[in-house]
Amino acid sequence: MQEIFAFQSRALQMWLDAWETHAATVATISARMPILMATASGIGNRGDHQETQNMVTEKLQAAAQGAQAGVLESARVAMKVMTGQSTSPFAVAAHFMDVAEATGGPANIKVRANAKRLANR
Repeated sequence: MQEIFAFQSRALQMWLDAWETHAATVATISARMPILMATASGIGNRGDHQETQNMVTEKLQAAAQGAQAGVLESARVAMKVMTGQSTSPFAVAAHFMDVAEATGGPANIKVRANAKRLANR
């Protein structure tokens, strides 16, 4: 029974984290839209151009880091399942959650940091 409650608690925490990331994404896009428009129209300053370049670079870095972390976590999960360390359906589901968190972690961190930084701009 405790396994069920732990799983539900973790699922709720992941859902709350997803909403927090969603809110940070909306804030980041809202702050960057004028910068993108200024850069695209040619009236942006050097800071706008630098922000646009950083935006693309950080997306690629977060995607690469997330892919690497996801592959490593998938390998850990595969080893646990193949060696019989994880047999319960809740444990296997928790392992899938581990992979999802590892894969999305770098992007979540970057989005939240960007929202905080751009809010002060």
